[in-house]
Amino acid sequence: MRRWISIVAALVITIIVLIALAFYLAVRFIPFQASELEKVHQPSIVYAEDGTKLMSLGSPATDLAYGQIPKNVQNAIVATEDHSFWTNSGVDLKSVVRSVFVDTLSGSLEQGASTIPEQLAKMVYLTDKKTFTRKFEQIVLGVQIERNFTKQEILAMYLNRIPLGEGSTGIEQGAQRYFGIDLKKNPNKLTLADAALLAGLPQAPSAYDPIQHPKAALTRRNQVLENMAHWGYISESQAKQAEKAPLGIVKSGSANSNDGWDTNPLLTNFLLDYLSKHNIPPEEVEQGGLKIYTTISPAVQNAINEVFWSGKYDSDFPGPTSGTVVQGAAVFVDPKTGGILGAAGSRHQDFTPLGLDRVYSGSSPGSSIKPIMEYAPALESGKWSYTSILDNAPQDFGDGYEPSNWEVGGPSKVTLQYALEESQNIASVWLLQQIGLSTGVNFAEKDGIQLSSSARQHLGIAIGGEVNVTPLQMAGAYTPFANQGVRSQPYLINKIVNAQGTILYHESPSQSQIMSSQTATDMTRLMQDVVDYGTGQYAKLSNWGVAGKTGTVQYDPGLNGSHDNWIRDGWFDGYTPTLVGSIHIGYDQTDANHHMTMTPEDPSGNAAQIFHDIIALALQNEQPQQFAEGPYPYNTGTADGINYANQNQAPSTKATGIQGLTASYDAAKNQVSLSWQGGFPTTVTYAVTRQTVGSSDQIPVGETQGTSMIDTAVQPGQVYQYTVQATDPNSGSALGTPATVTVQTGAVQTPPGSGQGNNTTTPGVGPGTSPGQGDAGSTPPSGIPGSPQSGDSGGTTDEGGGGASSGDGTSPGGDGPGGSTNDGFGSQTWAPPGEARGHRH
Repeated sequence: MRRWISIVAALVITIIVLIALAFYLAVRFIPFQASELEKVHQPSIVYAEDGTKLMSLGSPATDLAYGQIPKNVQNAIVATEDHSFWTNSGVDLKSVVRSVFVDTLSGSLEQGASTIPEQLAKMVYLTDKKTFTRKFEQIVLGVQIERNFTKQEILAMYLNRIPLGEGSTGIEQGAQRYFGIDLKKNPNKLTLADAALLAGLPQAPSAYDPIQHPKAALTRRNQVLENMAHWGYISESQAKQAEKAPLGIVKSGSANSNDGWDTNPLLTNFLLDYLSKHNIPPEEVEQGGLKIYTTISPAVQNAINEVFWSGKYDSDFPGPTSGTVVQGAAVFVDPKTGGILGAAGSRHQDFTPLGLDRVYSGSSPGSSIKPIMEYAPALESGKWSYTSILDNAPQDFGDGYEPSNWEVGGPSKVTLQYALEESQNIASVWLLQQIGLSTGVNFAEKDGIQLSSSARQHLGIAIGGEVNVTPLQMAGAYTPFANQGVRSQPYLINKIVNAQGTILYHESPSQSQIMSSQTATDMTRLMQDVVDYGTGQYAKLSNWGVAGKTGTVQYDPGLNGSHDNWIRDGWFDGYTPTLVGSIHIGYDQTDANHHMTMTPEDPSGNAAQIFHDIIALALQNEQPQQFAEGPYPYNTGTADGINYANQNQAPSTKATGIQGLTASYDAAKNQVSLSWQGGFPTTVTYAVTRQTVGSSDQIPVGETQGTSMIDTAVQPGQVYQYTVQATDPNSGSALGTPATVTVQTGAVQTPPGSGQGNNTTTPGVGPGTSPGQGDAGSTPPSGIPGSPQSGDSGGTTDEGGGGASSGDGTSPGGDGPGGSTNDGFGSQTWAPPGEARGHRH
């Protein structure tokens, strides 16, 4: 036994000697850049994806000399952060041994044991990443700092660099930010209580922020005062007296005019929250010296800021604009890479720095989960198409589960196109049952949707029941639809570089094939139908291909009874050819006094409007793009669409004609914008020609497989007739009959009934009072009286009523949306059909 004890003792001594030798050699020979400590400390700079500067975080550190720093501040910091600072050699051996022992036994790295020199070393040379190697480096650097600088110099450098929250770095800025005191001019104005509050902040500037969390700040301040009394810097009576003082906060502006909290608070909050979730705390960023290269698009982020922060778009959100408001979140990503283009986790109202980030708040997605949970996997199987007939009759799916649709007495048999376009719940649940619950679950989970064990067993997940997702997850889950079936994992950071040029953190695109390219194309065509004809019409943007799906979740009042009109969540998840976005709105705490309603419109319509307004701003300087294939034919997406389709079989490829051709003139840009709906079940090429009225010459404008075109070769003061002819892309032969529209490029009022727009910015007011004034009013699908498609583009203030020739030529068209600038979706005068009934399970 004695022999084993001797062996163990010898091993321990050997290990200690080796560690000591390694430590000595490291201190002696590892290069030490003392000049880095003497540099003027700079804030962290955040860059956009294109390399432009977005903002800075933290402020340039000031340079107070040791003698300019109030003694109370020095004592408070030493008593709290490193009570043996004046006597140790840069290493608190007792604390190091204790932390190593605890960390080794626990397998964690939570013990601090950092002296002020070590903390200074971490701020200048290292990061908060917790590894044994990094801790060893920190200790070595702490000793090297002690060897090269005096205690007074070290303390001054530390106090000039510590992050104190609210965009302030260093004691001088902290005193100015929280108390309005200029320490260079009035160093004695800072009270003992003030000094203690500042000294308590470095441990957790956000948690102890006296502006956002005054109670926590007061508790922390008083603890610092007790520390000062314990270590003999003040008497106990002085501590007690100071503890009675109020916080005395007088917030002043940031020392950095470009600080993110002042210039871009929504992005700052999201960025710091994102980094925190990746183990990079806000304090590390705000202490400065970093270059953060992000995937953010300035155009997209500015558009989000305008809608969520400026107040100009508050009418997009339901409910009051002050007090307790409907909150929201938005996140947009590049479908090709997954790079996050912009985000907001709050509206301006109730915004709190480092507060609740709703981009990460989970809730049921309602019907916006349908494309992922059942429709895409159904199409992927090859057994279903947009004309497949689904059972939509009320029924019990087992165990008493009987979902219902938003409308009463809807069709009992519907096409798959109609079921998604008009958000039919019963048909969607039936479809999931047919393809198999496990098929839908496996597809959704492969697409990044996490499901609980109980949710995997219930058909209610078809319409969002028991599903809990965040806007960030939904944005990622929709990327395959816009990216040929390839899912791109959302990410924000390209790289983070410190002052020495070392890359501290980086991310790369991560992608996986979720569905075939054909399925993605088919789903995009279906979700264009949702936007063009169905519940998502508020998202429609002139000249751009837009696809997506709405989602509405009813409020569950529990014991208060049933309130079908009470809504908890509104969603719109959608995309253009260049970006994917998720919008979620709702109260943070939904109750009997705080809930949305189905009137005056479904809240999913609000979410779609928010999506529309963001992309309209973000894409205003981009060349409009369409998807490779347009929406499916209007006919098969109607309530009687089963009359145009055979079960599980695509309809005849016979051409059915072009619908809704419109033309509008933009005087500022001197161009004519054309758009239409293609009534063809297969891909066609559209040949566009122009003829000046009074001339017999047909001038080719161009060809496209999209459903819009811009003609820039026009002259003011002319009257043009445009013709759009569908052709076979292979043979070039004409398909169906051409469509024509006339447009005036001068100031002359267009005759009624011509079907052309006038680019008014006056919102529509519902049904038209004059025949023919709706842009699409004269050309709805034949044989469908009163089609809601008539009047769906921008027009005059009488916008909405279709022409007298709409439908069967005798019935007026259905009410169209209100007109806005060029695209016809403005001031929420028209509500898409609701879809909330039966969404909560």
